[in-house]
Amino acid sequence: MRFFTVILLLSLSLSSNATEYVIKLDQQDYTNIGKKLVYLEDATGKLNFKDVKDLYRAGKFKSSKESILNFGNSKSAFWIKIVYQNNTGSGSFLVVDVPNLEFVDCYIIGSNGNLQVINSGSLSKETKGVIANNNYIFSLPETAGAEDLNEVYLRVKTNNFMLVPIKLATHEAYIAGSSFKEHIESIYIGVLITLFLFNIFLYISLHEKMYLFYGLYLLAGFVYLVLYLRGYGYLFGYDFRTTIYKYPHFFLALSSMSGILFSWKFLNLQVLIPRIKPVYYIMMGFGFALMTVSLLGYKSVAASMIQYTALFISVGLAIAGIMSLRKGHRPAKFYIIAWLFRVTGVILVNLNLFGVLELRDYTFQIFPIATTIEMLLLAFALGDRYSILINNEREARESLMKLVQTQNQRLEYVVEERTIKLSETIVELESSNRVKDKLFSIIAHDLRTPFNSLISIFSLKDMGMLNFEELKMLLNANRKNIDQMRLTLDNLLFWAKDQMKQVSVQFTEFDLKKLSEVLMLVYEPIALSKNITLELNANDESTVYADENQVRLVLRNLIDNAVKFSPEDNKISINLVRQAKGLRVAVHNVVLNPIAAKNAIESGEDDKRQMHTIGTANESGTGLGLQLCREYMKANGSQLQQRIVGNEVELYFILTGSSPAA
Repeated sequence: MRFFTVILLLSLSLSSNATEYVIKLDQQDYTNIGKKLVYLEDATGKLNFKDVKDLYRAGKFKSSKESILNFGNSKSAFWIKIVYQNNTGSGSFLVVDVPNLEFVDCYIIGSNGNLQVINSGSLSKETKGVIANNNYIFSLPETAGAEDLNEVYLRVKTNNFMLVPIKLATHEAYIAGSSFKEHIESIYIGVLITLFLFNIFLYISLHEKMYLFYGLYLLAGFVYLVLYLRGYGYLFGYDFRTTIYKYPHFFLALSSMSGILFSWKFLNLQVLIPRIKPVYYIMMGFGFALMTVSLLGYKSVAASMIQYTALFISVGLAIAGIMSLRKGHRPAKFYIIAWLFRVTGVILVNLNLFGVLELRDYTFQIFPIATTIEMLLLAFALGDRYSILINNEREARESLMKLVQTQNQRLEYVVEERTIKLSETIVELESSNRVKDKLFSIIAHDLRTPFNSLISIFSLKDMGMLNFEELKMLLNANRKNIDQMRLTLDNLLFWAKDQMKQVSVQFTEFDLKKLSEVLMLVYEPIALSKNITLELNANDESTVYADENQVRLVLRNLIDNAVKFSPEDNKISINLVRQAKGLRVAVHNVVLNPIAAKNAIESGEDDKRQMHTIGTANESGTGLGLQLCREYMKANGSQLQQRIVGNEVELYFILTGSSPAA
């Protein structure tokens, strides 16, 4: 009987066009046996075992030329025939060493000719005769004799790329061969879990969305790489594994979209490269399309999309990192290296899928390992970014302390100077009843209140009801009132002189750029209290011919108004541009209410329409400032003009660069 079986198998082999090998287990290590196998494509997916046997006899099977069978993204079923001889005296396993095949059916022909069918796959429940964990291990029956030839047929089918690594080994060879793969996988699984937990802790501590996006990127990537590609979803039960294998590419899409959002925040592209936003929208669109196709159940279509989507997004994010680094964003260094690893991994996987590179066991580890290294380097980039922020904050604090000391000295000088001028002006104002009425009205409404506030603070201090820290806090809180009071006194001084016709224009040549720099130093602490940046844009040649004191007062009022009406977290620009007619001096800022700003500006044109104004931080104004600005510009041969576009306001005037005699 044994002799007849050998003769029958040999005759069947000769009748087939395919070259078929007999695998001897005593000579077989734990390696892929694809090149020793023959296979048949079942395009309909409906052939039964008897039909397949008949087609084998008719020579329809093909020889495999690859160690790992690569059937591509096909909806066909494939039948694979294995002939082996177990002369080791030990039990043996047939291992299909991938986890994500939806149907893996094993047809074992016993020594007595009986057929045993074992159905398994990623969507199948637990079945006797197969261990379905992160691969499929079929226990083969013991043979009657050492020289007997044994036949096994495998039927595989999936709605995804079908890569089928098949191994045939004894119990001992299986245990020795699978340990190395498990060691490699345990390393990157541990790294991913550690990174995820650490970044979730950072998000909870810092409440910064960038860490949330990175944590979501890690979590979704972990599900796709570890639970789906490497098959460890079985550890969480059948229902969980089934869900992952029905919609695997949803998690890759979620990971990609989270990575895009993380990159946008990390690279600060909104500020550095805002024009790249459409590209990010396109990448998010690709991710959303992949997610939608996956959720609709088109797994095969989603698998094809991944080849191009993953490469496009990875390359796009790497280029964004390079552009950010060129803009001076230092933390982008590790970021760029990270995405280059990801791009390399995607390219290598695609080359293997398209058959350019031969599939090996390590092929299945390329993408998980490259992605793990990428995620680890992104963690280094986050650490580098945090270190840079800490250093910048320390340097800014030191610079601010120096600036405060300088400003205190300058303000003491300004207060002393203005106090002397105010004393001289009070005597002159007594000659005009209308000036007195106006003066007393402003003093009652705009000067008395901050003075009373200061008197109350010092009274409490004298009574011992305030300690040093409380006194310091209250004085800092009244700082903006003191600054506003100082400007009000200056405006009163010049306005009263003008009313009494005692103001004369004294033309001199002076550098308006230097004057502007001094005023910026005066107003910088007030602007910083509202997180407003002062910016001076000036040509090298900024000499003008005008009354320096009057121009200083005009520019102070314009800067003061800009600070008063600008919302927090904005910028005020002082632009000095040389034109044919002279030097164009402009103060540009953003306002919350353009209509109210326009009304306030126009009220300065008419003495009867003057109105009190309230700034964005409840700063008060007398309405004198803009009136003085217009009158002094007229006296200096210029005109104060405004330009309002949207919520942006610009007040400007033009001064000549030299005296008429020159």
